[in-house]
Amino acid sequence: MSIEGKRVAALIGEGFEEAELAEPRRALEEAGAVVTIVGLDEKARQRIRGKRGLDDGAPQRAEELVADVTADDFDALLIPGGVSPDHLRSNRDVQRFVREFDSAKKPIFSIGHGAQVLISSQVVRGRQLTGAPSIADDIRNAGGLYRDQPVIGDANWVTTRSAADGLVFTRALLEKLATAIPVAPA
Repeated sequence: MSIEGKRVAALIGEGFEEAELAEPRRALEEAGAVVTIVGLDEKARQRIRGKRGLDDGAPQRAEELVADVTADDFDALLIPGGVSPDHLRSNRDVQRFVREFDSAKKPIFSIGHGAQVLISSQVVRGRQLTGAPSIADDIRNAGGLYRDQPVIGDANWVTTRSAADGLVFTRALLEKLATAIPVAPA
């Protein structure tokens, strides 16, 4: 199976962790996937602030807005962490978008605090996942089964604790996307 031409939505907001977007994006694009930055609002088309730990990171610009897209437009969803998920999680369009991917059994890749978006989208009950250790209780309280491991795969999901687990996460992400059923062109 190939990744060539598969479309991945990278859902980011203010304060996304730069490495948690840059590394998976690089690996996906090198494998032939098309990564599209999806943001919250018109302001995101101009600038979405990134961070590198506690420092400023490279900003990004949204190519699409979450209100204007559906899971039908993409083959997979990438949710980097940082403080971005906290800005995204309460948005109804974000929640709809995540639920569409999950209902369609399309791959969802979550890094670190990205699991907060899954929690607020009410899709974690009964699922095994990992994320930043600081949100382990949030995952459990939402009915998820938190695992403190570098990467957890559960059906269509691949989750990781942080960019520190990047190599093993990227390998799992590429394998999952390669075996996912492709979306018919619109």
